[in-house]
Parts: sequence; C-alpha cells; structure tokens
Amino acid sequence: MKILVNNTMLELHEGAKVKDAIRKYYTQTGQKITDALPDVEDRYGNIVDPDGELSEGNTLIIKN
Repeated sequence: MKILVNNTMLELHEGAKVKDAIRKYYTQTGQKITDALPDVEDRYGNIVDPDGELSEGNTLIIKN
C-alpha cells in the first residue's frame, strides 16, 4: 500500500502501523531515527498512535 509521509511517498505492506511508516521514512530519507518516536499527525492535525494501523492513501506528518 502507498502512503504519504512528509510529502514522501512510501510503499508499505498491508497491516503496517504508524511506527513502521516512521522507520521507513527515516530509512528512505537517510536520516537517523532517535530512540523515542516523534509525534505524528494525520492530514487533519490529529495526533496518531504509533501502534495505529494504516490504510491505502493515508497522509502522515512527522513533527520534529
């Protein structure tokens, strides 16, 4: 499935969680991830849980 994270398109497996998207985003963009996961919002500005399940077409914004 495809989702958008900080304007970067990611391809993730079905059943992926927000934390999987965060890890893939940092890996794909060559950034180092910290031990604590950053806050993430959906396209509507709601904070999402790292264990939240994603679906096709989701948009996430990683807050620094």
